[in-house]
Amino acid sequence: MHETMATKSFSFEQLGWDQLRALLEVARGGSLESAARRLGVDQSTVSRRLAQVEYSAGSALFKRDRKGLQLTPMGRDVLVRLERMEAMLHEIQGITAQGQSVSGRVLIASMEGVGALLIARAAKALLDRHPGLEVHLVTTSNFVDVARREADIFVSFFEPPSASLTTHGVAQVPFHLYASPAYLGERVIAGPEDLADDLFIGYIDDPMYLPAARWLESIIEKPRIGFRATSMFSQMFAAQEGLGIVMLPSYANAESLGLVKIIEDRYSEVPLFASVQRDMQYLPHIRVVFETIAAYLQDRIETASA
Repeated sequence: MHETMATKSFSFEQLGWDQLRALLEVARGGSLESAARRLGVDQSTVSRRLAQVEYSAGSALFKRDRKGLQLTPMGRDVLVRLERMEAMLHEIQGITAQGQSVSGRVLIASMEGVGALLIARAAKALLDRHPGLEVHLVTTSNFVDVARREADIFVSFFEPPSASLTTHGVAQVPFHLYASPAYLGERVIAGPEDLADDLFIGYIDDPMYLPAARWLESIIEKPRIGFRATSMFSQMFAAQEGLGIVMLPSYANAESLGLVKIIEDRYSEVPLFASVQRDMQYLPHIRVVFETIAAYLQDRIETASA
């Protein structure tokens, strides 16, 4: 009698890591297309590998709907155990790679200012020490879901709400108010009360993921915004042109553009976080980039704030 999928007992003995990883990537991306892109194979290969896993499981591990592929209850149970296997494999790889040269591609996601002014500058020293690395930097004002492998490392001004991530507080970043001498003229500004009629420059933002607008409001109650942009650099250059007052981090070095710091003793201090997928933190190329970037950010921010 032939064994049917419905009655077959759960057995993974005949499966290799390629098949099991297909399940992991489909679960994380929600589609064959995203899994294929992540694995570097075509969709038919992912579909075939997934079918082999489901056959071995004796049950469907995904349900198909218009939103894509969603895990069944059994699929979620299998995923939890496969993620533990993956974490152990990465940890073993990290142990066996000690003393060897580090190589591989690492994708970092962050906000534009942090990415351009800090992370991009850290890449030179990093690649000098580890020429086998390939660092990719994506700058965005949108939320990046590191838990779904949209990036290997994420640097942000909020702590991502995912239990699958390892997150470290890197530094406290001071934000000050700046304006051009042409905008300020001969005015003497002693405190926030002297800015009640001023024009400010702010973000077009989603406050949940980019809380920059709230930083300004922590100093100025109900600021009047005349210009908004998703880019910190656009805001900084608008302030340089005399468009209004802008709030910038200490590492922006706004003074180099001729901007003047207003009310030095009043500022907002915002925590900066670096996150990495918990099971990827043991991979040698991920670990060395994460640790190097975190140390560099801390050092540069502390130096800029001194």
